[in-house]
Amino acid sequence: MKVALLYNARTAPGSHLPDDAFEEYDSDATISGIASALHGIDADVEPVLADARLPWRLSEGSFDFAFNMAEGKGRRCREAVPAAVCELLGIPFTGSDAVTLGITLDKSLARRVVSPEVPTARAVLVNSRSDESRISELSFPVIVKPNDEGSSKGIRENPLAATAAAAAERCRWLRERYDCPVLVEEFLRGAEVTVGVVGNPPNARVLGMMEIASALGTENFVYSLEAKRDYLRQVRYFIPPRLSPQTMELLGQLALTSYSLLACRDIARIDFRLSAEGEPHFIECNPLPGLNSETGDIVVLSRDILPYEKLVQGILLDAMARVGIKRP
Repeated sequence: MKVALLYNARTAPGSHLPDDAFEEYDSDATISGIASALHGIDADVEPVLADARLPWRLSEGSFDFAFNMAEGKGRRCREAVPAAVCELLGIPFTGSDAVTLGITLDKSLARRVVSPEVPTARAVLVNSRSDESRISELSFPVIVKPNDEGSSKGIRENPLAATAAAAAERCRWLRERYDCPVLVEEFLRGAEVTVGVVGNPPNARVLGMMEIASALGTENFVYSLEAKRDYLRQVRYFIPPRLSPQTMELLGQLALTSYSLLACRDIARIDFRLSAEGEPHFIECNPLPGLNSETGDIVVLSRDILPYEKLVQGILLDAMARVGIKRP
């Protein structure tokens, strides 16, 4: 079976762009690791760059399937485009469809889809200066982040704000730098937990979960871009999380509910933050989780459960089963 491995390559951004402009994109090591894993189930894998030539590359390549890792180019619809191209051309593909990819990249929309079934922290979406007055309705501190970015883009050294004025100033900085709406969300002081989910209803299942904590004893720790880039020094991962069995069970239920409400397919990673009272709240869903064999969060949380190769292969095999194609 000939498989197109859709990706966007990480390069150094020009001086006119933020230094994290291509943070979501994949390294050569990630692409080669995925391709090697898929070779283990006799897939003939060809990396295909998801740029403006993608429709022609796919239509001319005689592909049987696409393994979608592409983040796309543009703003809030970018992750949906490669999936939409596959659907247009009739090529089955791994992962969620264009509708889900578009909704989940927009944090505000994703929150509205999962709520009220899944709790969310109170938040305000700031599109312009006229929206800034609503920030004062929230409890402080708040976390200020781009509404439609991933990989912690824009969540930099100090994304927390203790006052409405400071939050508004941060909103202006982000809107000018990233040209997108900004989500101002009440900061929850409990643990941060990410949950991996795989498969498809009615057989979707929790793969595992991981608590992400400060290794430096930082108060009000945020898994910022700087923390991710310096994770060996700044971050500690607890697998399983340091939580009660009851809270772990609840997190699993909320993750599966979010997965279903957002119509995720094959794989997703869903992030939660606990309140000071220990109540989980949905933060965001990533239906294109990073699959770097060393640093991908979903890879790390499942490392003791199944080998990397089986994780990657399982995504393709679940997608094939979903569309009714038997394993070669």
